[in-house]
Amino acid sequence: MTGDTTASATTDDFGNYQLSPLAAGGNYTVTPTKSALTPGSASINTVDVIATQRYFLTIASLPPGCRLTAADVNGDSSINTVDVIATQRFFLGRSTGTANTGKYKFTPVNRTYPSVVTDQTGQNYDTLIFGDVASSFVYRPEGSSQSAAEVAATVAAVGLPDVAADQSMTNVIAAVTTSAIDAKNKLVGFQGDFTFDERVVTFQSPPVQKAGITGGNWNVSGNVLPGAGPIRTLRVSSFSNDFAPLNGSGTLFELRMTRVSKAAQNTPLLWAAPPDHFFFIDADLNMQKPGIAAPGSVAPSGKRK
Repeated sequence: MTGDTTASATTDDFGNYQLSPLAAGGNYTVTPTKSALTPGSASINTVDVIATQRYFLTIASLPPGCRLTAADVNGDSSINTVDVIATQRFFLGRSTGTANTGKYKFTPVNRTYPSVVTDQTGQNYDTLIFGDVASSFVYRPEGSSQSAAEVAATVAAVGLPDVAADQSMTNVIAAVTTSAIDAKNKLVGFQGDFTFDERVVTFQSPPVQKAGITGGNWNVSGNVLPGAGPIRTLRVSSFSNDFAPLNGSGTLFELRMTRVSKAAQNTPLLWAAPPDHFFFIDADLNMQKPGIAAPGSVAPSGKRK
């Protein structure tokens, strides 16, 4: 609050707040604020990316109001691939190129009270988070997971690679594989986190690349999330640029690794637990886990387990 008196208050868990005592007849302006979400926060993910992408492609609409406004993350009154990529970069934990993703927008921006002589009650503000576009866009406390619908698995297995690295290998390309995927299931995206030991391998720039059944008009992106190590997390996010669904089996995408140690060391590659596990996303924004999400490893030749 600014004006004849300067003060502040923090809302309780239900959004209630009180600014008092105030001198009668004073002039005041009240402005709500909330710290932006940090990149990589759980409430914005590839589901939101695909929701924005399908609006841009005129495949599905977004209702006027909060969800439509939240999709326009760069605030240029146009929802397009710039907003799609900015939202994806935020999910991947990138600190640049995210526009306003993760920031709160309040309506109204503030309220002005001239010559106040009585209590002012019911002074509410609506809010949204830029980039939080999917149907569960309503406020969720920090740390809660995206609550898009989950449906039964249609893919039997997805597996991280088992890499046998000999002494001469430095840069390694290894495939993440999938069992058969039927186009009729309309899988147009996927995401997942897995951990690795950075004392054994790191990842090139970019850390992942499209290949196999994503080798066409797909965006396959990844980023190593911030962390102290030595166990680090690689986050992967992918979607179909033209909404053509996945079809076939074999290589889903490729990892671009760099072997750090050539001593007789190995590292498991382990998918994260929910909500950061691997899952596919269909054209209706439903999530589905594969029947099996198999781990992988990087080990010296002849030492794989």
